[in-house]
Amino acid sequence: MDGGGISMDVVSVELSTIAYATEDEDKVERAIQNLFPEGISEVSLKKQKLTGHHKDPLTLISTRIKKRREAALMLRSIIALLPPLDRERLLEELEDRVDESGNLYLRIDKQKAFKGSGALHDIDPIRIKFSFRVPHKRPALEYIESVLTSLIESEPPSSAEEPE
Repeated sequence: MDGGGISMDVVSVELSTIAYATEDEDKVERAIQNLFPEGISEVSLKKQKLTGHHKDPLTLISTRIKKRREAALMLRSIIALLPPLDRERLLEELEDRVDESGNLYLRIDKQKAFKGSGALHDIDPIRIKFSFRVPHKRPALEYIESVLTSLIESEPPSSAEEPE
């Protein structure tokens, strides 16, 4: 199976972001679509109209992949997009990014995603939630750390720019 041997471990992936009134909704959609590697079947984006705190119009754009092979491919692709310093940061901050249920949470720079690259970013990000099937009696954090370490070590250094 594809996905580097982790296809049975990554169960699903959810992506979401908010398009603000000042943003071009088509560009925000493109930023999400740019994160999807080849090999992922058609991506269907859902849009939900919301109202912000100051009554400004917002659009929540989201999608979910439930096929394990595609979710694993997505994880590998996101890791490959990250510059080396962000890969290190991901492992250093893993305790804050993994919950007890086996979910890994990432926030990716929306602007960089639009340009076809990736970087961890906490302000106005594309939020990504990877759900893992953690082997029985194994702590989720320990297990996900081993999966990510293996992925990072198997990936060639990213050609992405280092964060500023």
